[in-house]
Amino acid sequence: MSEYILSAQIREASGSNASKKLRQKELVPAELYQRGKENISLQIVEKDLDKIVNEAGTSAIIKLMVDGEEHNVLIRDFQKHPYKNLYLHVDFLGVNMDEAIKVTVPIVLLNRDNVRVQPSVLLQQLEEVEIETLPKHIPSHVELDVENMEYNDSFLVKDLDINNDENITVLTDPEELIVVLQEPQEEVIDEDAEEVDPADVEVIGEKEEEETEE
Repeated sequence: MSEYILSAQIREASGSNASKKLRQKELVPAELYQRGKENISLQIVEKDLDKIVNEAGTSAIIKLMVDGEEHNVLIRDFQKHPYKNLYLHVDFLGVNMDEAIKVTVPIVLLNRDNVRVQPSVLLQQLEEVEIETLPKHIPSHVELDVENMEYNDSFLVKDLDINNDENITVLTDPEELIVVLQEPQEEVIDEDAEEVDPADVEVIGEKEEEETEE
């Protein structure tokens, strides 16, 4: 399992104005939540956070270094600007490495661009699966190879290899559909459909206007 390390500093000021000033300095306001302990307000260099989010996601344990003190955490949530590439806030959840936790892990479809049956349409209905395990056993993702699927073939949660890992309990319904392969459907045009003259189409509001004039 890869090791992810992120540095953070204690954040003294709070409030929207203080957060805005941090972002102007390319720092992201953050909060560390720990069970049985007080929350810790933090600030993190934005480029460092972006690297961790892209590499670790929200299901990998991160070593969060706060002024030299190490905390094992998960990214619980983060907010980004609706159209700018800018982080607004991030929340971390402290974890006990000896205590099982519930997390969601992304499902990655292998060879989705190399499905042998062509033409075909691959429909992914489920993108993540919920599991319970010790932090050290959390996988970064769950893989499912779809290269050899045939028309109308499907995979359910119970088909994932992660079900065979004795260290992990899968909590998502085993009968839930993950992906199905379908044959493309041709669009059927009704040649007998009656053509409508645009002049015969009633304009909404026009009739009411005429009645008002009368």
